[in-house]
Amino acid sequence: MDDRPHKLTYALEARERPLRELLLLAVPTVAQMASYTLMQFADRWMLAYVGDLQATAAGTAGIVYFCVIGFGFGVLLVVNTFASQSFGRCDYRSAGRYLWQGLWFGVAFGLAAMLLYPVAQSLFLKMGHPLPVATLEADYLRVLTLAGSLKLASTALSQFLMGIHRPMVVFLAAASGVVINLFFNWIFIYGHWGFPAMGVAGAAWGTNAAVLVELLVMAAYVAAPAMVRTFNTLDWKLRWDMQRTLLRVGLPAGFQLICDVAAWTVFLNIIMVSFGTAALSANSFAFTYMHMSFMPAIGVGAAVTALVGKYIGMKRYDLAERRAHLGFFVCAIYMVVCGAMFFLFRNDLIRLFSNDPQVLRIGAVTMIFVAAYQIFDAMFIVYVGALRGAGDTLVPAAVQAVLVWTIVVGGGFATTRYAPQYGVSGPWTLATLFGALLGFYLLLRFKRGRWKSIRLHPDEPIPTAQLAADSITASNSLQATD
Repeated sequence: MDDRPHKLTYALEARERPLRELLLLAVPTVAQMASYTLMQFADRWMLAYVGDLQATAAGTAGIVYFCVIGFGFGVLLVVNTFASQSFGRCDYRSAGRYLWQGLWFGVAFGLAAMLLYPVAQSLFLKMGHPLPVATLEADYLRVLTLAGSLKLASTALSQFLMGIHRPMVVFLAAASGVVINLFFNWIFIYGHWGFPAMGVAGAAWGTNAAVLVELLVMAAYVAAPAMVRTFNTLDWKLRWDMQRTLLRVGLPAGFQLICDVAAWTVFLNIIMVSFGTAALSANSFAFTYMHMSFMPAIGVGAAVTALVGKYIGMKRYDLAERRAHLGFFVCAIYMVVCGAMFFLFRNDLIRLFSNDPQVLRIGAVTMIFVAAYQIFDAMFIVYVGALRGAGDTLVPAAVQAVLVWTIVVGGGFATTRYAPQYGVSGPWTLATLFGALLGFYLLLRFKRGRWKSIRLHPDEPIPTAQLAADSITASNSLQATD
């Protein structure tokens, strides 16, 4: 392959400051993830005017749904990996083909997730939720399942655009979705413009409308003539060799995500419910703020994935490593600020959702742990994103699964049985310990550097002398970069 595009890229990177490079990619992505959080917050906040149970039901049902569809979402995160590495190698047509492998998988998995529709209410009843709450949760969950394929197709498109460094398109699509979500929530939840007041189900329909709009905005950009010429984005053929490669890296990533989400779902919906309905509501509201902090952080993690993948494709492992550490520095500052706000204003934040004294008391305690968790969450999000950019997904997934299910779930059940006098503080202490252990493990794994020997493309030689010399050559030729 002609190396002139690479030489041009090196010259451009040499003139670009690292922080500017990271922020140009991360800020639109952070805004995109913040928009998703805003939609979730809007659902809960607008439903709170209908009732506490409705707001709680939307939160718990949303988590349960993501516990299922999140596996597909996790698999599709590696579309960013393959697109960014192909982009770094100037193999643009492969990037477009990996997009379609993601789209095929996403549509299929979304259709499979519709199996939740007929069992929705019984699922929540088996979790021990009271019938009134389970009925509302089932209403929300059933509507969401109808747009599962659209959501996953949108995820594949957004990860492809991130990988080829077009984050502003993703942001514009998400911003459009926020406007649509608020508008249709207002119509469907409260019953305006001749529509019946649907409450919880109305909020889910508003979310589905937003997902559709996001998908259409990104699809229109990807189908533009310039994109078709450069990235061959209409090459929709299912390629089994590329599909197998995507799944080889993506399935562990999906497993990692689903294990984490499932464990936290058990933590919220089963462990916390043992302390009463007030504890369930308080923790549900606290999780809303946790989402508000880590969703933008996930945007930084996605930017780190794209940068690490690009520089690996360019054979610049030293720059890939530096961008990951820079991403953690930026993300840590943001998360620490969030933690301080959560701690200082914990009572006022919970009061936005409820005036119940018991909910306020438990919620304030929970927010202290949420505040402490922030720095470890930043470490996890950035370094798991960096390892994903290199295709290192299997071992991190296994370690995370073991830790979360033994410490958070197993330890949580143990504290409810043997130390119930500590209330929600018992399980949350163990959950915070889990965050610290996982965060430091991922940091150490990345620093060890074994990810530099991973090959996702069979025609790519294993780097040997390059690994030893890249830091020396980079410091001589690209001092201006760092």
